[in-house]
Amino acid sequence: MSVAEIAAVTALIAGGITVGLIAILHVLKPEYDPSWRMISEYSLGRHGWVMRLAFITMAIALGATCLALWPFAGAWTIGLAVIALGALGAAFIDADPIITPRAHATPVGRAHTVLGAVLLAGYPPAALLAGVGAAPALGWTLATASVVPFAGLVWFLIAAAPAHGQGGSPEIRIGWPDRFCVLAYLAWVVLASVGVLSVM
Repeated sequence: MSVAEIAAVTALIAGGITVGLIAILHVLKPEYDPSWRMISEYSLGRHGWVMRLAFITMAIALGATCLALWPFAGAWTIGLAVIALGALGAAFIDADPIITPRAHATPVGRAHTVLGAVLLAGYPPAALLAGVGAAPALGWTLATASVVPFAGLVWFLIAAAPAHGQGGSPEIRIGWPDRFCVLAYLAWVVLASVGVLSVM
């Protein structure tokens, strides 16, 4: 197998593990209402290591996707590597609870917010660029499919707007768009990996 094929298979496996771990956390930590709590909060307290592992496997999936697409898109995929670093950093830097107002955020919580923003907001343009770069070899499917991550990001931003830096609450339902973004981002990883494997 070529490096690109190994990377594509790695991305598929790591992406699947990420989704599985996050699904398990919904059972392990039912106190976090998924309608308004962010997935980052699963890293707090009991069973927090499961979310940290999910961030690591997400970073592996994104980094492997960058490697898998590199022969077809070259430097167009660098954004995916940057996003992978954001996910990896989030594995080791915990979020503040979502109810924490911005003015009372801890330095660690602020760092996590920056890393989360790199991942959440950076992924759609990174996917679009990688898709455009790979289009001559793989077709326009990846570039076109990046509209779904962009839609997830827009949904998240609209849902988060009422917070105004005052922290989250059950009335600010950003949990579902947050989860949709993660699923959409990992679905794009699957699409990219399958596309690479189909032409190798």
